[in-house]
Amino acid sequence: MLERIAIQNFAVAREVSVDIPPGVTVFTGETGAGKSLIVDALAFATGARKGREVIASGAERARVEVTLALEGETRTVERAISRAGRSTARLDGAVATVDQLQQLGARLADIHGQSEQLSVLRPPVQRDLLDAFAGLRDTRERLSALVRELREVRRAVESLTTDARERERRIDQLRFEAEEIEAAALVPGEDDALRQEHTRLANSQALIEASERALATLDGSGIAEVIAALQDITARDDSASDLSGLANTLEATADELTREVRRYRDTVDEDPERLAIVEERLDLIARLRRKYGDTIEAINHYRTRAADELSALERSGASVEELREREEALVPQIADLAARLSYARREAARDLVGRVHEELHALGMGNGQLAVGFEVVDSAQGGVPLALPDYDRVDGGWHPAEQVDVAHREVGEAGADRVEFLASFNAGQEPRPLAAVASGGETSRFLLALTIVFGASSDPRTVVLDEVDEGVGGRAGSLVGAALRRLGERHQVLCITHLPQVAAYGDHHMVVRKHSDGAATWSSVEPVEEEDRLTELASMLGGVSDATKEAARDLLQAASSETSRV
Repeated sequence: MLERIAIQNFAVAREVSVDIPPGVTVFTGETGAGKSLIVDALAFATGARKGREVIASGAERARVEVTLALEGETRTVERAISRAGRSTARLDGAVATVDQLQQLGARLADIHGQSEQLSVLRPPVQRDLLDAFAGLRDTRERLSALVRELREVRRAVESLTTDARERERRIDQLRFEAEEIEAAALVPGEDDALRQEHTRLANSQALIEASERALATLDGSGIAEVIAALQDITARDDSASDLSGLANTLEATADELTREVRRYRDTVDEDPERLAIVEERLDLIARLRRKYGDTIEAINHYRTRAADELSALERSGASVEELREREEALVPQIADLAARLSYARREAARDLVGRVHEELHALGMGNGQLAVGFEVVDSAQGGVPLALPDYDRVDGGWHPAEQVDVAHREVGEAGADRVEFLASFNAGQEPRPLAAVASGGETSRFLLALTIVFGASSDPRTVVLDEVDEGVGGRAGSLVGAALRRLGERHQVLCITHLPQVAAYGDHHMVVRKHSDGAATWSSVEPVEEEDRLTELASMLGGVSDATKEAARDLLQAASSETSRV
């Protein structure tokens, strides 16, 4: 669950810090105040792609920090973006990637803004939601693994049964490449060592001359004269005794330096033959890098892959037979699992239809209905034999067909089914694809019904709803508010709303206010309770007056009464 969000210089927020309690928290405010600020900031903190346009005017960077409780642990996420467009992220203080933030966000929250609602209109997303609702993740993962294996087996068979000449050409090429790399006997890191040795050999004469100059100076009379002069000083002046110690140190250091320089000079040799060997070895490594990889590790890895492919091609006769046998074993396993997955989906869809209809009725859409379309398609080659109808439409009265002919069908990692949600908002109207009928307030309530039903079968998490009440007004707003309260019994709900009828159902109420000093404009987020909340609801009803305050009080009482009945 989300515990706290702190925002600095993000969009219209200069400095905003909000504690988020459990239950339903509603966010209201005047148009243009930035009510979606919390949604956008949370999305950014959990890995959403945003550019420097989110940085507040006049600021150098935007920063969002989120504290959350997840699986019994308190986690902290921090993400910032600078004017240069550079984004940084930290997870519990350690540097993190955007992928890590996205993975954490997927475990924490469902964010339903306009773009997220539109994603629900896509059939692949609908299939995923249905599988989660039905608890079919394990079955789907087992099927996915088998399908991937079958795909690899068939790809290997195709590779091994290509034209014999092409195979022989490939064998010759791989053998040459593997032998060339093996003959080189490359050792990781040797190129760096060779470059160092080459630099030393190429400069050996200069290094020897420099060493001789240093020794000549150290062996000369200059240092001895300095030491003698210092000793003469200290012998005549007791106050300069420190100079004697320094003179002794200089003498010892000069002796040690002389020994080390002499030792170093003795290790430097002018060796043209070794220099040529090193240059030849570096040229070989450079040539292999151009052909097989940027590093010695990559070159050796290429050799391993080439050897593996060579071995597979050389024993292709026996391998093809083994692969054919594995293919024959995989196909019935996939057919059985795909069929079970398909029927389990249809049964879950029938249950889903009933539950969604209950929620639609509670939302004042008793004539609304959901159906789920299932389509399977034939496979021109390499399909899986399945006894599934070409098309099924599952509603509350669906039953499996008594007899279906077996046909070879396409089966992917998600199974054989192409799933699509069908909706109708009016009595007597045939359900059509949800994407085709999505518009206005009815769609918002329909998507809310789906969110509530899917949420009832998922682990408690944070559900963020932005513009869920778009196109909704009056009595329907109260129904939406009551639905949010039901959702909040299991999940933490954050809802941005412009309807007082919805806002009255919040367990907690935050107001987003716009401020200006004439030079800049910014927003704040403040919790309101009791009289302040009454004033905010009255303002949303058309302006603060005795009449609107009384109406606001009635909304709060109605919301409280309905909650107590639940």
